Amino acid sequence: MVKIIVDSTSDIPREEAERLGIIVVPLTVRFGEEEFRDGVDLLPPEFFARLALCRDLPTTSQVSSGVFMDTFRDALTDKDDEIVGLFLTHRLSGTYQSACIARNSFPRRKIYVIDSGTGSYGLWPLVQEAVRMRDEGRSGAEIAARIDEIKGRVMLRIALETLKFVQKGGRIPMTAAVVGSLLHVKPILRIQDGKIEIEKKVRGNQAAYDFMAKAMDAEWDRSCPPSLASAQCPDLLAAFVRRLRSETGMEEYDHHELGTVIGTYSGPGAVGVAYLLREDAAPGSEML
Repeated sequence: MVKIIVDSTSDIPREEAERLGIIVVPLTVRFGEEEFRDGVDLLPPEFFARLALCRDLPTTSQVSSGVFMDTFRDALTDKDDEIVGLFLTHRLSGTYQSACIARNSFPRRKIYVIDSGTGSYGLWPLVQEAVRMRDEGRSGAEIAARIDEIKGRVMLRIALETLKFVQKGGRIPMTAAVVGSLLHVKPILRIQDGKIEIEKKVRGNQAAYDFMAKAMDAEWDRSCPPSLASAQCPDLLAAFVRRLRSETGMEEYDHHELGTVIGTYSGPGAVGVAYLLREDAAPGSEML
């Protein structure tokens, strides 16, 4: 049997992971001297409540190779068991490298470790495909080959409500954050094929939602429902959903609350969407 393993930065709700038979390995989150297991001891509502009050940003620790070795050992209960692991891009964490080290401790077992090239809700299209193939009885090698084939087509965009947390994380100067806030500038971040960048800056939420909706309409592979994310902002999420539906005709979607990794820099109020690009889509980057 193929066992699918992800790390907690995938932001898959625990109940959903249990329903799909996915094993989630938590990273560690620290606020000062306090330490929590992501998604176990600390859920998104409490995380963002703490984030709003902290002077310094929290830190996350990658999953250690020892934890992965224990997880792999527990998952390989039968001699025919295989593992497919999908993990946060190595550009944001060393978790993928830890999983690779752990895999090498089981040279006779079929363990496929994949750098997703994305993060958070961007993993969802890949997880959906892996689960579908597992349930069809496909092998770990077939699943891993398919995920490697399509992972470069995952597009993730997120519009930030505030520049405060990006500035705290050293991504932009404080003066830029202050000016941007006064002008209601909304940066749109993009993660695609392992590359993380500020794709565009617009004035106001509606302009941000317009940009993301039009880009999605031009690029989206409609055979796979998109994944939407939000950071404790149901009203903004509802407005974003309305805009996507009017522009793209979207009907079904999955929703995830942002967790610790992207949430640390987005802060509350962020909304975003991830989806598979059409094979013929060639998105451009408008860097401002």
